[in-house]
Amino acid sequence: MMKRRLISLLLAFSLASLPVNPFGPLGVSIAAAQQADAERPRKPNARRSKVLGKGAFRLIEQAQEFIGVEKYVEAMQPLQEILDGTQFKAYEKAVAMQTLGYVHAGKGDYDATIESFERAIATGDLPPRVVSDLTYNLAQLQLAQGRARKALPLIEQWFDGQDKEPSGAPYALKAQIHIILEELRPAEQAIRKALSKVDEPKQQWTRILLSVLLREERYGEARPILEDAVQIWPGVKTFWQQLTAIYYEEEEEELAFVAQRTMHVQNMLTSSKELSSMAQLYLYHNVPIKAAEILQSGFDGGNIEKTEDNYDLLARAYMMSREWDKSVAPLTRAAELSDKGKFYAQLAQARIQNEDWPAAETALVKALDKGGLKDEADNWLLLGIARTRQEKYDSAIKAFRKAGDDDDIAKDAFRWIRTIERRLKEKRRVEEEQQIAAKNRDG
Repeated sequence: MMKRRLISLLLAFSLASLPVNPFGPLGVSIAAAQQADAERPRKPNARRSKVLGKGAFRLIEQAQEFIGVEKYVEAMQPLQEILDGTQFKAYEKAVAMQTLGYVHAGKGDYDATIESFERAIATGDLPPRVVSDLTYNLAQLQLAQGRARKALPLIEQWFDGQDKEPSGAPYALKAQIHIILEELRPAEQAIRKALSKVDEPKQQWTRILLSVLLREERYGEARPILEDAVQIWPGVKTFWQQLTAIYYEEEEEELAFVAQRTMHVQNMLTSSKELSSMAQLYLYHNVPIKAAEILQSGFDGGNIEKTEDNYDLLARAYMMSREWDKSVAPLTRAAELSDKGKFYAQLAQARIQNEDWPAAETALVKALDKGGLKDEADNWLLLGIARTRQEKYDSAIKAFRKAGDDDDIAKDAFRWIRTIERRLKEKRRVEEEQQIAAKNRDG
């Protein structure tokens, strides 16, 4: 269950971050505006028109020059002169309205661009080829404004008007519209058509196809595409994340580990959560020293949050590496942050490994004082042992008796008590013999 939830989260996180769908149902994003701006239509070439009169030609050319240097307010003046003038023909006004759309596009006002293009088409005075181009542009703009439902009939109208087979880009645009509308099968059909028209796959188009396959949980089909993608675009984190998720879904843990290590080596893992998760993976795969390196470096560089859990993780990495001395500092910090005594108990274990009995005793006392221990009797037993090693026999017996309250520990606890009693008895016997010997010498 935990693994599947990880897959869902990873896939959800990967699909949400796809640039092929920057608009979404919640409105326009900056990415959408930038994409629309980058793909905004080219300005019409007035010289190609043999219908424009000299006066209209001069004014439209002037507007184009202002657009070229991003002087959009100035560009509107000659166009408005055509639109308001009674001496200009209907075709000239339609071209002016079309050019006004490019002015609005340059300003980033895409709703106004759409309105201008629609009005230009509605005049019925533009040539079919120009109307076709504007229809395609309108599909792009409606998509950029988060109106995929309006974009779809426009792109379909554009396809219907083509005399020859289009290139891949229009199919990719159609696929993008379908995927935003959650129409996955038409999206897949369109994007496969787009990809079939290029010699080398395009990254964004590959993302669209993967979006379809992953949403439909067709992981077996997505896997080879992703394995190729990480070879073609090795620096794209999303592809590695998706491939890792699929490896886990197919229970290929070693391959998933390799993919995650690759991300780490390429410095793709930067957040505290990502780095600590990578450390956990190294621990899981029995490479504790590498886990410790990641965590210690993250703490030192401020990339990993200094939380109780992360200090615990670092301590466990050091202990699994048998670096007992290095585990002391993170265990101490975790113990100070925790409201339970378990970390002091672990700290005691580290001290015991080095036979530092006074420090072990101190840690065990703090662990028992804080409480919340699942194995409290065991810790009373260890406290008794630590005190015994220091020959604190009276306090050791008290600790063993506390441990003896647990039936599972009682046998060991009372064995230690008997051992102490024998030692004390032997000690008294030796002392008595020494006293008798001293009296005999004195006598």
